[in-house]
Order: sequence, then C-alpha cells, then structure tokens
Amino acid sequence: MTAGETHRAIEATFRIERARLIAGLARLTRDIDRAEELAQDALVIALSEWPRTGVPANPGAWLMTTAKRRAIDAIRRDKMRERKHEEIARELDGAFGSKIGVGGAAEAIEAAMDDDLGDELLGLIFTACHPILSADARAGAPLVAAGAAGASVVVPWLVAATSMSPEVSVLTVTTLPVGTEY
Repeated sequence: MTAGETHRAIEATFRIERARLIAGLARLTRDIDRAEELAQDALVIALSEWPRTGVPANPGAWLMTTAKRRAIDAIRRDKMRERKHEEIARELDGAFGSKIGVGGAAEAIEAAMDDDLGDELLGLIFTACHPILSADARAGAPLVAAGAAGASVVVPWLVAATSMSPEVSVLTVTTLPVGTEY
C-alpha cells in the first residue's frame, strides 16, 4: 500500500470511527474535551505508525486501544500530580507549622497577602524607574529604593561613586507630578 493510500485509509477510518471514539473516551474520562484530544492523539499516532507498519486488520479498534492507553496514562499522570501536590502542601504546612505554630500557616499567609508594605515598595520602585528621570538614575534608583548601599549600586556600572551619586540622588531633587502614571 502506498503512502497516499494509507493516508486515505486513515482519513476514512477516522471519519467513520470519530464519533464512536469520542463517545467511548468521554465515558472513560468523563470529559468531552479530553476525549476529543485523545481521539486526535490517536489519529496523529496512526498517521506516524500506519505508513510504516501498514493499516491494521481492525483500524477502529486500533484507534480506540491507542486512545484508551493514552487516557489511562493521562489519568495516572493526573493522580500522581495530585499526590505530589498534596505531599508538597503537607511539607509546606509542616514547615510553616514548626515556625509559626500548628494551624498558623494559613493565617500567616493571609497576613502577608494583606500587608500593604509590599505594594508601597513596588510603587516606590516604579516611581524610581519613571521616564522623567535620567537613564542612569533609573538604573540605580530602584536599587537604592530597595535598600542597597552606595557601593553596591555603583559596582554594576563600574563608575566612581562620586559620579554615580548625583545621578542616584536626583530622586531627592526631581519630584513627579501628583497622579503620575507609569
């Protein structure tokens, strides 16, 4: 059988068996979208396998078997992922629980999320990067805003501290208009 004949046989088989494949896979996975994806995966595998091995005696059953095997692999993978996530959650809960106290992990996370200090620091960094400032000031100012000392700000640019200091201190001289957008 030539490659063209094989592709036509695959097309015809898939056109005939598609609805049956999706229905059977949807019953197995309880998810129509996943069933359609698995049917398409089986088609792709058939397109790569059948030209080399030939069209099987029962192509519909071959497609269903291939798709079911992929569905089982996906279900196993999902279960493993869920177990790993639960394990990681237990480890994190244990780590937070030992530092904060039993049951305090959720409260600590909630408190950290409600903390406005992080938002204010981020706003300060955005302000330090505003286009109204010179390029050198925008480069060094976020480091200063984040609390870096003068030497650690100067080293990345390999310039003298005296030449960088005026650029970084421009933040104290330049005032941005109220309501400035980033």
